[in-house]
Order: sequence, then structure tokens, then C-alpha cells
Amino acid sequence: MLKLIKLEIKKFKLNKNVKTVMIINLIILAVLLLGVYSLKFNTKENMFRNYSDVFLYTGTIVRATFSIFAAALISKLIIGEYKCKTINIMFSYPIKRKKIMAAKLAIVVIFAFTTMILSNIFLIFSIYLLNIFANFIQIPLTQDILVKNLINIFVYSATFSFVSLIPLYIGMRNKSGSATIITSIIVVSLLNSGSNGDTLSSIIIVPIILAIIGVFVAYLSIKDIEKVDVTTP
Repeated sequence: MLKLIKLEIKKFKLNKNVKTVMIINLIILAVLLLGVYSLKFNTKENMFRNYSDVFLYTGTIVRATFSIFAAALISKLIIGEYKCKTINIMFSYPIKRKKIMAAKLAIVVIFAFTTMILSNIFLIFSIYLLNIFANFIQIPLTQDILVKNLINIFVYSATFSFVSLIPLYIGMRNKSGSATIITSIIVVSLLNSGSNGDTLSSIIIVPIILAIIGVFVAYLSIKDIEKVDVTTP
């Protein structure tokens, strides 16, 4: 399995995504800081009342961004191969189709989980450092807040990495990369719609249930893959 994952990463040159992820994080950081200063300039209010708000905003943006990015990966690794018929070449190898598909799905889940964890840490650390000089958050970061939110980051990153598999179902049915990405945008929008942190995703059982659905979707996509005639449209 590990060899297959490495081959897929090399084949699609996925290492180049590291640069893209870094750029995305810098853009998110810039947008957050712009929001902080524009709100303070126009209304004299703070966007971040405390570090719990920082964790809330960064977590929401990161999960939404990289869930959609994961859908783009699904489109590239799986849907695109079906559309271009290159999946036929892969399935001609003396390797079980299930293993090939499982490797592709593992890449998506690992990518989503890793980028969500690292992006959250990068953004929180960057805002913490900038706050030392700019002091736009007056309430200090305590150990309790840090530990609690680091646990939340891990739990939500794990659940959303599997939630990101849900668009695979629509993508496989329609053999459409755009349908995959649009489905992801809809799922993310539904989970994060609300205000002041009162969203569906804030009710932890909701993303957990959706994560289970994501796993089920992944199972369905590979369950009968050995019998499926991939030459038919």
C-alpha cells in the first residue's frame, strides 16, 4: 500500500501541492489580518476578543478550504482517471483494483488531515507572534485554552478528512470533477453556515456522522471495483 501511495504521489507530482498549501496559508493569514485591522478601523471593535475566537475562525476557514482542496484531489486522482480512461492502464497491472483505489483515497484523507493540522498550527502561531508586537488581542493565551483547542484541531481535522470523501459519491456517479468540487462546496457551506460559532460543525456529532458517511462512500466506491467494467461510460 505504501509503495502504491508513493507511486501515485510521484505520478501526479503531488509534492508540488506543498507550495500551493503554503501560498493558501499566507493568503488566509493576510485575509484574517485584513479583517482584524479593517474592523478595528471602521468600528473600533476587535475581530478576535480572545484566543478562542482565533482558534474558531482559523479552524473554520482551514477546514472549509482544505475540504474543497481534497475534493479537487479526488477529481484529479480518481475522477480524472476515469474520464481520460487512464484508469484502465492502472487496472491492467497485477495489483488488485481495491488496493489501487484504497491508495488513492488514503492520499486524499492523509493530505486533508495533515494540511488541516499544520495549517491551523501555522496560522495560530503566526497570529500569536504578530500579537506580541501589534497587541490586537488583549486577553493572553492560557494553557487551558491552548490544550482544549489543540484537541479540537486534532478531532475536527480527523473527522473532516473523512467528510471530504463524501463528494466522491457524486463525482463517481457523474464522472465529473466539477460535480465533485461543487458537492464539496455545498457540504462545507452547510456545515459552516451560521454566526458566532453556532454552526452545524460546532455540534461535534454532526461532523462525526458525516465522517462515517464519508467512510461508507469510500467503501461503496471500491466494494465492487474488481467486477466493474471501466471501459463502459
